[in-house]
Amino acid sequence: MIGISFDWHYLWGATPLLLTGLRLTIVLAVVCICASIAIGYLGATVLFFEVPVLRRAVRGYIALIRNTPLLVQMFFFYFGLPEIGIRVDALWSGIIVLSIWGGAYQIENLRGAIDALPPRLLEAARALGLHPMRTFVFVVLPVATRTVVPSMMNTAVSTTKNSALLTAIGVPELTYVAMDNIANSARGLENFFALFVGYLAIVVGMSFAASLLEARLGRGLAR
Repeated sequence: MIGISFDWHYLWGATPLLLTGLRLTIVLAVVCICASIAIGYLGATVLFFEVPVLRRAVRGYIALIRNTPLLVQMFFFYFGLPEIGIRVDALWSGIIVLSIWGGAYQIENLRGAIDALPPRLLEAARALGLHPMRTFVFVVLPVATRTVVPSMMNTAVSTTKNSALLTAIGVPELTYVAMDNIANSARGLENFFALFVGYLAIVVGMSFAASLLEARLGRGLAR
């Protein structure tokens, strides 16, 4: 039997490269999460006001993204579109595809939260004579946002973890760096350990931030 030992010295030496990948993973997560949330609010607005043509486009977009694998979407965007003359580098391809993927789920998160609002809320706004847009911006969205934080957080975590798939198109994020290290050193145990720790640290930090945000948004309801 071949003994396998954990080489802390190797891991320490590989840490600078792994931290470089971790930094890019964090940047990707922040950019894609913010972009997907923006897409979510925009799409939810279109669905709320039932804009005829745009509503169908949003529904089609959601169906397309949710019913196809994310990896296939990445391959289509990065390897397929150049066939028709559309070329985007790997990093921006990853950001665009991951943001679009997360946006489809954020739209559904917000749509569900808005549909779950009590009818009396809208009735009260109408009774006060509020314009529909003002009702949506100042009444519907703030209340829906309070309840949708956990769902949006789940999608944000999934977006962060799915950034590991960008290694398939050559984006040098954390997983790509770890796999490159394994190919060069054949030290899989240490690099996979670093992956676990890296992603766990990011997700735990995000969960903590989301808990603070949820508590802050819920202060008014607790009174």
